[in-house]
Amino acid sequence: MFKRVGLFFCGLSMVAALTSCGEEDLGGGIGEFTTVRASATALTNRLEADLITGNTCSTAGSTGGTFLTESVDVEFTSTELFSTGALDLVISSITVQYTPVNPATTPDLPDYFIATTETVGPGDAVTIPVAVMTDSYKQDLFLRPTQNLTACSGVIYKYYVDVIFEVSEPGGNGKTRNVSTRLNVEIADRTT
Repeated sequence: MFKRVGLFFCGLSMVAALTSCGEEDLGGGIGEFTTVRASATALTNRLEADLITGNTCSTAGSTGGTFLTESVDVEFTSTELFSTGALDLVISSITVQYTPVNPATTPDLPDYFIATTETVGPGDAVTIPVAVMTDSYKQDLFLRPTQNLTACSGVIYKYYVDVIFEVSEPGGNGKTRNVSTRLNVEIADRTT
């Protein structure tokens, strides 16, 4: 009886070990492919975005300035799993997702999609600028009928931001993986 139970668990362990070999999402935003592992790291952990750049505040309100897109550099790294035969990775899109820190006082922002065809060689690390607060999102926050971000107000909207790379390994098994990183964005009218 113990021998049968032991054989059953040995067989079950072997199946589990074989099904867990490579080609999966490892958690923490890391993706494992056939020949490489990929990770992403935002080089800025907290972006203090300016709603209107170059404006002047006075008792009459805000004058001048413009809405500018603000980007964060993300280091995307491909790590070889084997000493030979590693393949390139191709990033086909980037999704920027926003989660309000305080949903009661901060409005939702829709996901922002960026199409790309960035190739990353095995063992390489590339720095990719990612627009995390676009000029159009700033203008939308400013012009909203409710929960708008007013110039010269001192109000700050805070977001958790996920930057998600959709990645494939041409010549591998054809599966696409998501590789992600997270940062904080705080947007306000930051006048000097």
